[in-house]
Amino acid sequence: MPVLLPRPREFGTCRFMPHKDPDQRRAYGRAWMSRNPERAREAMRRWRATHRLEHRTAADEWDATHPESASARRNRYRQNHPEVRRVIWQLRRARLAGSPGKYTAQEWKDLVERSGGRCTYCDEVGILQPDHRIPLARGGTNLIENILPACGPCNRRKHTMTETENRSRLASRKSLPPSAGDSLPPQSP
Repeated sequence: MPVLLPRPREFGTCRFMPHKDPDQRRAYGRAWMSRNPERAREAMRRWRATHRLEHRTAADEWDATHPESASARRNRYRQNHPEVRRVIWQLRRARLAGSPGKYTAQEWKDLVERSGGRCTYCDEVGILQPDHRIPLARGGTNLIENILPACGPCNRRKHTMTETENRSRLASRKSLPPSAGDSLPPQSP
């Protein structure tokens, strides 16, 4: 029975690699990747998962040597994912205020979806902001259970009132539609 020996390696590649010249090897690799995009993506995913530190270091070095390109990439991400930026900003505010708890961008998206993309207070559809039922300034937490979707004007008008105080104010002005906020979870104590 034949004994299988490990394949000999030369310059970090298998002996039967078509090219020993690094430039030709890179060209061969690029051609293989263009012929096998799914396999190449999966191989890169596996490599990044097992070499996180090396990948992060290489990405940081590339960003440092290509600041314009890195800045453009970050700006594109911010424009395409405004909800992530909003959550990061809210978490920062809460951390600076010393408030416990945090929520994810996905939890925020789910909350907005449950509200039908409408403001809790005026029932208008538009760009929504996280509003704290009990404001951070009054000891509220930054948990998703303490967050409501609100449009900018309603959120600014509410200022440091609790959800209950704001609803009482709106009801006294008869500007709160009866259905607003019905599908949202109840306020936690």
